[in-house]
Amino acid sequence: MVLVRLGSWLKHFAKGKEESKAAPPVSLPTLESEQQQIGCSFTQWYNQRQSSNWLYVDVSPAVIKHLRSHFQELVSETITAADKILAHQFNLLGSGDYIPLDPDRSETPYFSANTLQSNSSNSLSPRPRVPASPRLPNSPSYHPIDWYLEPITKLRFPQGIPHKQWNLLEMRPGSADIKLPWELGRCQHWVTLGQAYRLTEDDRYAREIADELADFMVANPIGIGINWTCTMDVALRALNWALGLALIRSCETLPPDFWQSAYSALFAHGVFIYNNLENNYEVTSNHFLSNVVGLYYLAKVFPDLPQGQIWEKFCRDSLEQEIQVQVLEDGADYESSIPYHRLVTELFLGGARLAQFDNEPLSEAYLKRLHQMVDFLVGVLRPDGLMPQVGDADDGRLHIFTRYGTWQPQDARHLLAPAALLLQESAWLSYAGVDGVWEAAWWGFDIEGRQEPEGRRQEAGGRRQEAEGRGQKVSTRTPTEDFILTDGDLPSLSKEFPQAGLTVVREGGNYLLISNGVVGTKGFGNHKHNDQLGFECHIARVPLIVDPGSYVYTSDFEARNLFRSTGYHNTLLIDGEEQNEMRPEWLFRLFETAHGKSLGFHSTQEYSEYQGQHIGYQRLKSPVIHQRRFRFLQQSGTLYIGDRLQGTGSHLLEWHFHFAPGVNVTSQGEGVYRISAQNQHFIFYTPKTLAGEVNQAWYSPSYGVKIPCQSLDLTIKAELESSNDWFFALASEVHYSSSEWEKHLSEALGAKHLRE
Repeated sequence: MVLVRLGSWLKHFAKGKEESKAAPPVSLPTLESEQQQIGCSFTQWYNQRQSSNWLYVDVSPAVIKHLRSHFQELVSETITAADKILAHQFNLLGSGDYIPLDPDRSETPYFSANTLQSNSSNSLSPRPRVPASPRLPNSPSYHPIDWYLEPITKLRFPQGIPHKQWNLLEMRPGSADIKLPWELGRCQHWVTLGQAYRLTEDDRYAREIADELADFMVANPIGIGINWTCTMDVALRALNWALGLALIRSCETLPPDFWQSAYSALFAHGVFIYNNLENNYEVTSNHFLSNVVGLYYLAKVFPDLPQGQIWEKFCRDSLEQEIQVQVLEDGADYESSIPYHRLVTELFLGGARLAQFDNEPLSEAYLKRLHQMVDFLVGVLRPDGLMPQVGDADDGRLHIFTRYGTWQPQDARHLLAPAALLLQESAWLSYAGVDGVWEAAWWGFDIEGRQEPEGRRQEAGGRRQEAEGRGQKVSTRTPTEDFILTDGDLPSLSKEFPQAGLTVVREGGNYLLISNGVVGTKGFGNHKHNDQLGFECHIARVPLIVDPGSYVYTSDFEARNLFRSTGYHNTLLIDGEEQNEMRPEWLFRLFETAHGKSLGFHSTQEYSEYQGQHIGYQRLKSPVIHQRRFRFLQQSGTLYIGDRLQGTGSHLLEWHFHFAPGVNVTSQGEGVYRISAQNQHFIFYTPKTLAGEVNQAWYSPSYGVKIPCQSLDLTIKAELESSNDWFFALASEVHYSSSEWEKHLSEALGAKHLRE
């Protein structure tokens, strides 16, 4: 039944694809046909494009020299990562190191623009007639990649299936996770190869890109196979191909015919994206946004072609629309996930940078909302600089310029330097670190302090004058000395983000995040977890009570539902029921019943206090409303929690508190627990009437990875009488004061006695 329900949802999600199946084949544009329209050959077009700097990643030789001399550790790490890619060694989404060698193909593939093909409903006819690309000098040593391998189960997905006939649950082998071959098929490692080529001028890295392009197109013809079944992945692959090709365009050992084949394939990606947009469901999400941003990069590659101009207008209009649809007024992505907020911020930032780099900036309204997105991201960061794992996480990125293969998926600070320079917000630079400066360089910002190259200035001069004439702000580049790198704390903050349903208090190493939002994506809940009135707490820079994360999606239904369930968050579970209805067969839906609501937030120099409620348990036979109040003493990190249940009848109450890996919890008796981590000790006080047990649980720091941790599980079978209260307190041993605790509990929570 689970498979049937998910299968029907996937079919409904692809409704537009299904309906278009019956449409007669149409003749879609090709690179050759577009060039014929403007009256030039590929060679003429390519030579003209070579004279301009079309994507921000194609940085100047002066910047490369600066990076070599000032970022030696990152240069070395980039080259090491690129060398692993040359050996086809990858580590993706919890796979561990693996080498995906195609068992069916042992020699270098032969590919030219003539080999572009697709299924009948997405014909690229007329096919371009161009000379075939010869095999490259290093090709005999190249072993084709297995683009269909799922490395964890070691199962291979079927090949040769047109994308519109694909059905995940009917066609996947066993429980293989489709996200792993998709992740490899995004080709985000091409940027690393391109960086290594620019940093070393070693042709091996450029030739690897050329060989992989031929390899991919032979194994994955346009529209055929699993790497065409999700347009988001097609779009991310396309933009990373565009960036990789821009980085190696000075390589003289690549024959001219390669470039014709490469850009024909890239153009075909654009045609596919434009004709298979993921905007045919009730809501748009990061998927459609990825389609738009990926296509926008291709519009910048083909700006002089009629189709490129159509794409550009569509993408700019869509970006302006989607940032108002998908981003809430407080700056949060509307999908109820902080990790997805990072991805969506990066996507919108990429769009803004493309427009700014071409001196045709997006609107002030767009940039203002983007500024709010980065403000929100900085606002929710933990004292260690990492993101709390509210909602789903799949480690999605636009492109990876820094530490490919070893980057920390919970770290979003790489975005802060390019965002600071684009949006002229110098405060963010203080938190970006060295990685942020490196990142900004590859976003095309002149970290060395040089101005734009003269040719680029002349090319863009007319558009800059036009923009200034319209009253639009044209940003200037910022020199290295404007980067203020510190190891200091993130800024103190005590703030409620009401639309996101998140409240954050951060002071030095003390941190509290409270989650009590509505089901996101306009009630769809694709990436929302049942975390109403859940929280994360750090004291003295030690992560103590944390959100366990997300783990996996379709490869393990039971684990997927466990990690998004009420019982796997730091909140109260009543009668074993979910806060928002969660049907096991709907892996990307929550059905809203909780309707989280803030009842007030205020902050003083001494403490910050939040009160909220949800009504998810109003649907019980004996209805209950759950209210929770937090008082956080930000200077000491002491936390008081009061739970009030309004309702009657007999109910099983279960409190769950999940601790960070490495945190040890021991019972001291009478509801007192000693928490030990990083040579520090803390006390957690709970009601004496609750039965407590320390159990093993799981924490997932990134997609596909889970590590053991401890959870404290407290239960009671209670007879509720109108209004019922339970109280908890957490503090460092050095800040424990019974009189202070009684004072705050009495004031904030209305409790006369802590231990009842």
